Parts: sequence; C-alpha cells; structure tokens
Amino acid sequence: MNRPLLFAALTSILAVGCGAGLETNARAGHPRGAAAKVAAETRREVAQHAQDGADKSSRSAEKTAAARQPGDYVAYRFSGSFRKAPLLLTQRVIAREGDVLVVDVTLEGDKETEALRVRMSDAPSRRGEILGAAWIDADGAERPATLAAYDAMMAKTALAADENEEVLGTEAVNVDVGGAAIACQKTSFRVRIGKTKATMRTLQSDDFVWGDVGGEITTEDGRVLYRAELVDRGHTDAPLRATAAAAGAAPPPEPRPATVAQSDYED
Repeated sequence: MNRPLLFAALTSILAVGCGAGLETNARAGHPRGAAAKVAAETRREVAQHAQDGADKSSRSAEKTAAARQPGDYVAYRFSGSFRKAPLLLTQRVIAREGDVLVVDVTLEGDKETEALRVRMSDAPSRRGEILGAAWIDADGAERPATLAAYDAMMAKTALAADENEEVLGTEAVNVDVGGAAIACQKTSFRVRIGKTKATMRTLQSDDFVWGDVGGEITTEDGRVLYRAELVDRGHTDAPLRATAAAAGAAPPPEPRPATVAQSDYED
C-alpha cells in the first residue's frame, strides 16, 4: 500500500513489525530536529516498503497508479495535547508526469501557513517516495527547498511513541468521508511515550491510495495525546481552472466541497 509520510508516529512503529519494541528520540517536548530525524527515517522506510511491495500483481499496481490524477486532493486534521492548536494538512495533485506526481502540500496552523510543491514517485517500486521539493510563495512563485524541509514540515504533524509493547487486536470498520465509506482495518497497540502508558489505534485501507486513513494515541485515563483524521477527499478542477484562465477561456464551475469526516476510533 502507498503510505506517504503523514503519521511518523504510526509508520515508524509499524515499519518494524507489530509487537516489536522501537526506541526513538522524537516525542512531545523534544527538539524539532529530533522529530525531523524520525520523519526522514520514516520517509526512507516508505520508499523501502514500496520496493518490498513491488511484486504485487500488475493489475493492482495499475489500479493504484491510475487513482490519483490532477485535481485529486486529500485533507487531514492533526490535534491532541501534543501541540497547542490543530493543524490542517492538504495534499493536491496538480500534475502527473508519467510515474511522477506533482503535489502541492499545505500545512495550516493557527498563526502560519507553509506550502511545498513536491515531486512524488507513483511507480510501483518507489510509490510514495519524495523525489524533490520547492517552497511555494504567497504569489505562487517557487523557490528551491530541500527534502529536509519536507521532513521538518511533516515532523510538525507527528508524535512518536517510545515503545510498542504489544498488539491488542484488530477489527474491520467503515470510515465515512464526504458521504462515502472507506473500509478500514483498525489495529490497537499498547505503547509507551516517556513514562506514560497509552493505546495507539491506526486506521488503514489497501483501497485508499493516499496512505493511512487515520490514527490516534490516548492515555489510560482517556486523554487524547495525538489524533490524525482524514477530514476531506475528492477532486476539483482547480488545475484546469488555472490553465483555462491563462488561456483566456472561461473556467469550469467551482465544485461543491465534500462533507467533513466522522472517524471511527472508539472500541
């Protein structure tokens, strides 16, 4: 499954296998550089897992590759006590160049917004790997950026557990986003963050090409330390509108937005 770097807290644990302990240096309160290091390691894991999954059937690979086209977008909300205010992460495909997607990634907080334009491989053997990045200024101009800048952006959305103690169970659930249900597998883990014992739940779907559907980490007394929610997905003709405007033609009508998701995390 394609798993772009969205939840370093989740993928960094799952990548080493369920039930295996994983020690990391990035958690709430630690320097941003440490979190960025975890994000960079997770990005490499994404590429490695894409390589490991390259032997899947060509029909499945073609279905996944064809699923994302210019105008497709997805939005996630990150909240919980790991940060003061929620974050909204939006990814929008603006172009497809063979097996490479050009994706605008925007991270919005309560006081600032930052945007990167990334080139992302969609080839079966490298799906989800970030190939390059550029900052997008307010006027739409691009300026060079490093992959470290992308890792630092993603690190802001992450809370990494210190240890994954055991798998508690899995179950099939449906998550409604924009009026359409996504069939997911919800897996629960017992984890530790510092000295705090918590439960981590992940929502994954092989049919969702953007990656993980969501996840959360809660303490034993019910406090939400971290929550990642898929809040919107769909397609807009925004890239086509820009092309039409440049050519002096009338752009297509603005699409109606999808409804906000109602995620299923509770046992």
